[in-house]
This record gives sequence, structure tokens and C-alpha cells, in this order.
Amino acid sequence: MDLETVEYKTREKVGYIIMNRPEKRNALNHQLLDDLDRAFDIAEADDAVNVVVLKGNGPSFCSGYDLGGSYYTSVPRGADHWDMKNALLTLRGIDARYLRIWNFPKPTIAQVHGHCLAAGCYLQMLCDISVAADNALFGHPAQRWGGVSSMPLWQILMGSKKARYMLFTGRSISGAEAERWGLVSLAVAPDDLEATVDKIADEVAEVPPHGMQQNKEVLNTDLEMMGVTAMFRLHGQHNALDRIVRPAVGFGEGVQKPETPKS
Repeated sequence: MDLETVEYKTREKVGYIIMNRPEKRNALNHQLLDDLDRAFDIAEADDAVNVVVLKGNGPSFCSGYDLGGSYYTSVPRGADHWDMKNALLTLRGIDARYLRIWNFPKPTIAQVHGHCLAAGCYLQMLCDISVAADNALFGHPAQRWGGVSSMPLWQILMGSKKARYMLFTGRSISGAEAERWGLVSLAVAPDDLEATVDKIADEVAEVPPHGMQQNKEVLNTDLEMMGVTAMFRLHGQHNALDRIVRPAVGFGEGVQKPETPKS
């Protein structure tokens, strides 16, 4: 299996996609994004797998896009600067990656520990279920410089008041707070995280897969009728504009300076 920065393994009916850049807190560079695409393709094609767990090796789940280079942060190949055309095309590609996970035909569970910031937080938001260590750290600190997040689900998951509090201040919250605010499904003690996720995954995996797929399809379509897909496109458009009018800021996303998770 030709994956450099992701491990893929299975246990009975459960597939595990494990980000594996621990020295970079699993920051999303070109290779890791490509490997995630490939791993989700493998998991989808594996008829023995009924549910997929997304997790990270090392001290953190994911710290966001890699400012050293990624499809999101780097000027596209062949160009020497951002313009409206290449910025919009770039964000369409990013949106497609988000929607690939959002509309994945099998249920997905995020297992979150350590830092889960910016695009790392996006990954867990895109999963159907998120289980976090209660001392994990969630947020988007780069919002302190303003601009539009490319992820539209903040208000959908948390409601307007909590989402705007986080996005206007750039503050981060613990896993325990993330559970109370609706950003994750469940928060547990760090020592219980893996066992809790495995138990939930086993329960989900026992649901007949065709019935599960039908259920997820209907739930996602409910949100489509509320305009979620259009929200992805709108946030992408404005995030693309940020590259033209505010290039020095880093477009409001990227690898965040590590903060100490709250106990």
C-alpha cells in the first residue's frame, strides 16, 4: 500500500486511517492530503469495512494546514502569485476534499487527542461522530487576524453564539468544553479514548451497511436542503478572496503555534 504519511489498517469490520506526521503534529502538507485521499478510497472499496476511524499518531490529532507547503497554503504550481482564477480553483479543490469526507458513504468517527486546530478541527467536524480526550485543544487561533474560515460548519454544529465567540476571538477550548458546546459528540478521559472509540465503532459496524448508508444519505440530504453545500462554496469563494486582498496574513489558516491543552 503506497502511503507515506498515513497508516491504514483494519480490525474486524472497522477501518483505521491514521495520520502519521507526528513530528509535525500531523500538519496537512501535500503528501498527507494525497495520502488521506488514497486511504479514504481504499476504505470505501473495502467491502469488509463498515465504519472508518480517523485518528493521528504522536502528540496531536492534527495542527492544521502546513504553512511550509500544502495545496491550501502554497501558490499553485506554475504560478508565481495568487490571482482570482487560481485562488478560486484552489478552494474548489479544497472544498472537494472536505465534501469527500462529509459525503463518505460509510460512517466516520474522529478520535481526537492533543491539538485539533484550524484545518485539524475541520477534519473532525466533517466526520459523523467525534470522540475527544477531555484535555484536547480545539479552535482556530489564526482567526485573530480576521478573514473567512473555509469551513462553514461552525454555526451548524455549535449554534451562532458559540461559533461567533470562537471565530471572533480566536480562543481555543478543551475537549470537555467542545462536548458541551456541540463541537464534538463525546469527551472522555485520555486513558479511555481509544477503548471508547473502538466500542462505538464496533456498535456502528454491526448496523447493516445498506441501512446505515441510507440513513447517512438522508441525514446529509436534510442538511443539503438547509443549504450546507452552498455554504461550502460561499466560504471557499470568500477564503479565495482573502488570498488576493490579505496575502501576508496566511489566509487565516495553517499550522498554529502549539498551545497547552487544558486539563
